[in-house]
Amino acid sequence: MREEEFRGSQFWQKNTPCLFEDHPQLAAWTRGQTQLAGHLLFRTSGSSGIQKWVALSKSALRWSAESVIRRLQITGKDVYALALPVHHVGGFGVVARCEFSGARLARFSESWSPLAFRNFCEAQRVTLSSLVPTQVNDLVSAACSAPASLRAIVVGGGHLEPELAGKARALGWPVLPSYGMTETASQIATGDKLPLIDGWEARVKNALLEVRGGGLLTGIITESVDGFHFQDPKVDGWFRTSDRVELDDQKIIFKGRADRRLKVLGELIDLDALEKFWADHTGGEAAVIARADDRRVHTLHLFHNGSGTEIAMQNAKLPGPERLASWKQLEALPRTSLGKIDRLAMTQIQLD
Repeated sequence: MREEEFRGSQFWQKNTPCLFEDHPQLAAWTRGQTQLAGHLLFRTSGSSGIQKWVALSKSALRWSAESVIRRLQITGKDVYALALPVHHVGGFGVVARCEFSGARLARFSESWSPLAFRNFCEAQRVTLSSLVPTQVNDLVSAACSAPASLRAIVVGGGHLEPELAGKARALGWPVLPSYGMTETASQIATGDKLPLIDGWEARVKNALLEVRGGGLLTGIITESVDGFHFQDPKVDGWFRTSDRVELDDQKIIFKGRADRRLKVLGELIDLDALEKFWADHTGGEAAVIARADDRRVHTLHLFHNGSGTEIAMQNAKLPGPERLASWKQLEALPRTSLGKIDRLAMTQIQLD
């Protein structure tokens, strides 16, 4: 579906569920689910690689858009560049913000290129955009200076490293880190040190972030051998995330993903930490995939695009539970349309 189809009051008043993909079975099933009237379904695999659909009501999406409009002070004088796919909440959110603020939507329709994007922003006199860290890294690597018209670039879909943010700002790109997820209809915290956007509440229980606000999902749809299933994961209006965080005066300090920790030989292994270890030792990107194993519970497998000369030696030095069962060098790690490492795709790669 194109972003033009989401403009105007007619779309927002429609009551039929909206899919972003050709999935006749899911489409037929949703028509019989009264609780999904007036909802959009966003497919997501999350960090764990498990595929699901998040059901967001149009009222939640509008609430989220209007909260971001207030946070960024978006007006009809702004020009907002769309460089993300609309079938993700990051891209859809851009369309919604333009719809309810009167800002002009400028769609970057070329294949991604940092220089082309830079020239597009200058030609369109873009004031705002939303990007993912991979795109920001491309702009920095290409040494592209930002057009003077830009006043904010919201960066989501992954952690924006302070060093990368500093390099981008030195080139004139006014990057703003953000935190959010599909289940929250886009960002819930925006700016340095990630302060919560007005209207959102947050708390920490058992080291995990829980959030409450008008932009929350209605529920999650999963598919199994016996069909589709709908579940509302909220408890008393609170949604429990899989993110380990700390809160400091309503600012979010991200510590990692709980669903990126698993048991191997009885020990709890942090896959994020292990990936950083291998990225440092290979000099490239690294992803560690877990596969079920009867004896170890899980075996660990490394995919990387760096140097593999010292992997065997370094692997032998690791504690037993952290050791790799195999490793494979790729020219480039597979990525989703948002530029995230596609771990689900890597589970389908044949191991040597």
